[in-house]
Amino acid sequence: MKNKISNIVWSLPEEMLTEILTHAASNSVTDFVNVKLCCKAFLGASNYDHIFENVSMDKLSFVPWNKGEKGFLKRCKDARNAEALYRKGMINYFSRRKAESGLRYLKKAVKKNHVEAIYTYGIILICLGGELRKQGLQVVSSLNLISSSKRRFRIACCRSKTKKFLKCMWVYVSLAEPKEYSFNNSKVIGYNCEHDITPRRNRSSLEGQAWEASNNLFDNLPCCDSCFWDREAVLFCSEASQFRFVSSALGSLVFSPHAVSVVFPTLMVVWLKLLRV
Repeated sequence: MKNKISNIVWSLPEEMLTEILTHAASNSVTDFVNVKLCCKAFLGASNYDHIFENVSMDKLSFVPWNKGEKGFLKRCKDARNAEALYRKGMINYFSRRKAESGLRYLKKAVKKNHVEAIYTYGIILICLGGELRKQGLQVVSSLNLISSSKRRFRIACCRSKTKKFLKCMWVYVSLAEPKEYSFNNSKVIGYNCEHDITPRRNRSSLEGQAWEASNNLFDNLPCCDSCFWDREAVLFCSEASQFRFVSSALGSLVFSPHAVSVVFPTLMVVWLKLLRV
């Protein structure tokens, strides 16, 4: 029976084997590996770029720590896998202090319509200001949040993934927040808005502005898309700063609040175990 199945697989054209592997890979890395190793025919057809371009990386850690994970990320990146390009861009920009390289990879992921890359790349450009801010607003406008309620919640997904990603690596970069300006005798965060973009209609905090409501900021303020994204950039910067890791002038390490809450309890546990030995 096993030989009969093997003969059937060998009789299939390589294009069909590749499509089967691509379907398995798009479901999970585990499925891809299992199918690839089930027979030599699949193994021989498992190294095409088309497969690695579509492989799902959902079950892999955001930051590769061992040689195998690094090699797999590189293979996916070389195949122009959108998630791999996004992860490489995040690591280079925030952790390796390679800003130009990081933005270049994020931009490549944006061109492949990677939602989190669109969000992050656009906000970084907004924070950089000047002409780059205008480019950033054009980038995030492709998320098209007003067209449907489902798309509005994309921001929540982007924030959640960004936070999980930043937790997994040393963050050395801090972004400059948009500044305040006066609006109806109130201080508003962002650039001086001239409403040259279509004004956003008023809606409750549960309808598309849940992010702002969750932070008790900017509720029920009339604003255009430009104002909305300036505020989102401020919240993004606030989240990123929690995971920032810097060195003092004397060379001693200064940990972020998140690092303090995670690292030191772990060290205490290890210390207590050593005392018992």
